[in-house]
Amino acid sequence: MDDALLTEIATQNFRLSTLETRHSDELDFHSVAVWSIRAALRSAYLAGYAASMRAVRGKETPLPTEHHTMIHGVWLGQGEAADVSDDRRAETIETLHIHEVELLASRDTERLACDVLIPAAIRQRRIG
Repeated sequence: MDDALLTEIATQNFRLSTLETRHSDELDFHSVAVWSIRAALRSAYLAGYAASMRAVRGKETPLPTEHHTMIHGVWLGQGEAADVSDDRRAETIETLHIHEVELLASRDTERLACDVLIPAAIRQRRIG
């Protein structure tokens, strides 16, 4: 088990600085929102999925991934940053496949997909 990855998931979702026991109720017990728990469980599940895919394919075989361009958590589009935006702040994020991209075909769901679903999926499925 990758303790560094678990700590990263906890940091991103619960704003915890460590998962180490510090023998203090104030430091070891936290109130956490259910949506944060859901996001953390989803991240852990996807990390396990990626690990199992690597194990089945062999460590040298890359996982099927996608590239997404973002600026400060805002999704700009699918593809490399240089191809999607001229903004120097744009960065390419590599993720496992993101099904939410399919929502862009519908005008009713496009804004929700761009503003909420895809950025959340990118955070949860980020590989590198």
